[in-house]
Amino acid sequence: MATRLKTTAPDLTFEQIEMLAVFSDYAFDYPKLSFAAVAKKLGVDFRKAKNGKAWEQECREVFGWERG
Repeated sequence: MATRLKTTAPDLTFEQIEMLAVFSDYAFDYPKLSFAAVAKKLGVDFRKAKNGKAWEQECREVFGWERG
C-alpha cells in the first residue's frame, strides 16, 4: 500500500507569490546572474520579509527549476 506524503506549502503573501514568477522570469532571461544577484537586482531583502526563510527557499527552488 502506498504511503501518502504530507506536503505543506509555506504561508506566503500574494506579493511574495507574484515575486516567485518574477524570479522565474529573471532566471530564464538572465542565465549568467546568480540567485543573490537576481535578488539584489529586484531589491528583495528576505531577512525583513514576513516568512523570509520560507519565501527565500521557495524562490531558490523556482530559480533552480528554471536553471535546471
